[in-house]
Amino acid sequence: MQHMDDPPDGGWGWMVVLSTFLVHVIAIGSYRSFGVFYAEFREVFQENAGNTSFVSSVYIATQLMCSPIASALSNLTSCRTVAMTGGVISAVGLGLSFFAQNAVHLIITIGLITGFGNSLMLSPSLAMVGKYFHKRHATANGIAISGSGVSLFILSPLFQFLIDEFGWKGALLIFSGIVLNGCVCGALLRPLRLKDAGKDGENEEEDEEAADSSKTCKAIIPFCHKVLKMFDVTLLKSRPFLVYSLSLFGLTLGNSMIFVHLVAHAQGLGVEKTQAAFLPSILGIVEAVVRPVNGWLSDKLPVRKLHYYMVGCVGLGICNIAIPHSRTYAALVACMVFYGISSGTFYPLIAVLVRKYSGISRISGGLGWAFVFQGAAYLLGQPIAGWLYDATGNYDMSFYAAATFIFVSVAVLLLLVPRKGKSWALESGKPAPDVPHDKCDGVVGLKARQLPVNTDNLTTGGQKNPAFKSEM
Repeated sequence: MQHMDDPPDGGWGWMVVLSTFLVHVIAIGSYRSFGVFYAEFREVFQENAGNTSFVSSVYIATQLMCSPIASALSNLTSCRTVAMTGGVISAVGLGLSFFAQNAVHLIITIGLITGFGNSLMLSPSLAMVGKYFHKRHATANGIAISGSGVSLFILSPLFQFLIDEFGWKGALLIFSGIVLNGCVCGALLRPLRLKDAGKDGENEEEDEEAADSSKTCKAIIPFCHKVLKMFDVTLLKSRPFLVYSLSLFGLTLGNSMIFVHLVAHAQGLGVEKTQAAFLPSILGIVEAVVRPVNGWLSDKLPVRKLHYYMVGCVGLGICNIAIPHSRTYAALVACMVFYGISSGTFYPLIAVLVRKYSGISRISGGLGWAFVFQGAAYLLGQPIAGWLYDATGNYDMSFYAAATFIFVSVAVLLLLVPRKGKSWALESGKPAPDVPHDKCDGVVGLKARQLPVNTDNLTTGGQKNPAFKSEM
């Protein structure tokens, strides 16, 4: 294990970024491209659309909501060990799907087993990016998560080719072998221990409160304290982290609804099926390009990352309002381009803000709990969109509802914006020092010093300003 005073911001960290990029291709990308198998499953098992779509819904929900378990195991062992284990479990789940006789079998093997294995790869890899990068964290994270956009136009045609050549069972078996390379991705996550990662000053007060509140628990069940610490449950008592997680839930809830009715909405306008199916691919291509660019810009521009993040969220909400008013294919393509730009603006900053409000030493737990909120949103987003369509008979209300959820998430974020006259280091929850320094943003916030009323005891040593001395 390497021991360093500060994150290296490069070096082996770029191999960690490559590993996380490939994990996103395998984990997040496979979920987005799984619609190719959807039609095959419906035809083979003669299931209704709801039961069949539940396979992918459980898949992504398990992948995100099991992240606290992945974080706890990472704290107990190492990110490398957990990620390599996840690659094996994911491959086993897909391999067992070869013997599926009904949709319930696939919900267990793909949805639960493979989803859990992907969770063990996703959370630790993102946590390691946060440990290896500090000043360039958003840039590195933007490159890493662009893998999910790249996979949209790689995995979909690959899955279709494998199904045509080997059938859906053979395709899943081959994909199982591809996923097994997650072990190689995990091996690239070289452990790193930072000198100041033992305790974060901004979380010290929360830790003390948690220790007091858990005294009774420790007196009754000594093992309880270890479990709470391993799962980092005390993060949920941190007001800034909880506020951000609730906002992330609303944002994900709105963002997940577009993929349900986008293609069907385009077909309802008279767009050809092939052209309509290409709309998500346009979105994926734009995201793959924009995410690393926006990650780099957020590191370089003198703008707070929270504000940069909020701009992307507002743009996403506006795009959801514009989609029902786009009546031509060209207009829908333009919406997808701006949608990709907007989502590519805030996605690279999710892990960065999680690290900001949880601390570098608790980033594994922070990502785990943040993914739980995202997983719950993914689980609810598609059913809500379906219910709205059943109630109204058109797709417009799904997009309006998505925009509403997104704008509400931005309103929640306003609770984290410093008030006038307050320090920028608001997340600490303590009175600001004279010159607080927000290391995550690279922005120095100055708080005005007030001269004391009694000036008799003031010394003028070191003061070179004549005007200042004349007042003494």
